Amino acid sequence: MQRFDKYTVQTLGFALIVIGIFLFILSLLAGPFRLPFLTGEPLPWYWWIPSASFFSGIGLTITGIILLIVARSMKPKQKTDATITQTPADE
Repeated sequence: MQRFDKYTVQTLGFALIVIGIFLFILSLLAGPFRLPFLTGEPLPWYWWIPSASFFSGIGLTITGIILLIVARSMKPKQKTDATITQTPADE
């Protein structure tokens, strides 16, 4: 199995950070979801949505930050003209 490229790890880290922030905000905004036309009681998943979103959001954000730190120390697999510099010894 091949190792991931620097840009793949970087993209995955950024995506996990975005999803983690979205879940964290969802946990802060989650409230009693009621269906007034059916019942006046909160829906059964009302109690675990905020806590599950909070801990999942924090975990995904931390994982994404770690992946970005790891990607910073990796070297890119592909070489482009922007990263290759000619030195007098190479000519």
